[in-house]
Amino acid sequence: MENLKKHIAASFLLNEQETAIFLNSFTKTQFRKHAIFSPEGRICDHVGLIEKGLMKCVYNKNGEEVIFEFACENNFISDYYSFVTDTPSEKEIRCLEDCVVYVISKTELNKLGKQFAFIERMSRQMNEFLFLKMHNRLKSALLDSPSERYRKLVSERQDLAQRIPQYMLASYLNVKPETISRIRKKISTSHIS
Repeated sequence: MENLKKHIAASFLLNEQETAIFLNSFTKTQFRKHAIFSPEGRICDHVGLIEKGLMKCVYNKNGEEVIFEFACENNFISDYYSFVTDTPSEKEIRCLEDCVVYVISKTELNKLGKQFAFIERMSRQMNEFLFLKMHNRLKSALLDSPSERYRKLVSERQDLAQRIPQYMLASYLNVKPETISRIRKKISTSHIS
């Protein structure tokens, strides 16, 4: 929990008391590998803060998983669209590793926001962060080559490529697994030369 406290305090510029108020409202929960954090078809009415582990958010397209996002240590996790709109989730959030997650319900989070102005500020900052992240992801999908998207992913999220299988990386980058193999081979060859 100490790493989470430091991360939250630094990310949102909170003092010790504010950090404690925020995190004390979460419930520590453990999930086994392959456990579902948020199922498809149900309203996602909770947010998690991952202390340990890795999760994936996936859409089901004709029986095939399309990976939308990964979340690991010090990241929030939720189906934000379902959370905000109170509509059934179109995606599933599942654990790729054993996870320790601090969870808060939407009701509790809203109650906190009404009590403490800094929670509303955090919410605004998180909304801005999510918007910028999605903007950059969409821009990259439209303008960058598969090789550029792979290089950006590896430079921005270095440990991810080590923690997930190649076919998941390919799904996330919207390319075939063979494309990832070619990109990796080209990168390793260019480093040898």
